[in-house]
Amino acid sequence: MSTEPSAAISMPPAVPAADPPWAPRPPFRVPTRPPAALTTHQDCAACADTRSWLLARDRAEATPGRATDATTFGLGWLFRHLRWGPNRWPFAWCDLPDATHVDCGVLACVAALVLAERGLRVERVQLVERAAAEETALWRARWRAARCSDDWLLTDHAVYHEVLLVAGEPGPVLFDPTELRQVGQGRDRPLWMRQWAL
Repeated sequence: MSTEPSAAISMPPAVPAADPPWAPRPPFRVPTRPPAALTTHQDCAACADTRSWLLARDRAEATPGRATDATTFGLGWLFRHLRWGPNRWPFAWCDLPDATHVDCGVLACVAALVLAERGLRVERVQLVERAAAEETALWRARWRAARCSDDWLLTDHAVYHEVLLVAGEPGPVLFDPTELRQVGQGRDRPLWMRQWAL
């Protein structure tokens, strides 16, 4: 995976190169690391088996309408096997079968693998989204109880999130595999975003 942001999308840069002193600063720390990546252990049969199983499962779930579904991309089957929640990093492909919960980074990695295997052009996108203070308090307690880092909770009202940009017809779709919908449906527009080429 490339560690350089793609220039193909017209979104604000992660850190403006030369902001004038009077330019407004976001009320949160802009992420500087690339999107999450799952580890593949060298010569690990379980890592290879997990990836093979995911791709085979996706082929088994194929429906005639999936090719034109730009809302969920036919990835609803993932929710029968993966639940959103805290996980520790680093995270390897061979950790997936025993994981009780996975975060948005793992879900984005899995969805990107599956969609790319279908021949779709997929790029990773990092977002900062709005959240209610009640949500962030609940999530912070949940992540701490699991002894996982809660650094994705940037403030009481802003959270880091990972999604995908999927090339399709009539145009690209900003897709959230964690919520199985397009970004912006039912929620406010993201506060910040950055695209990374795979």
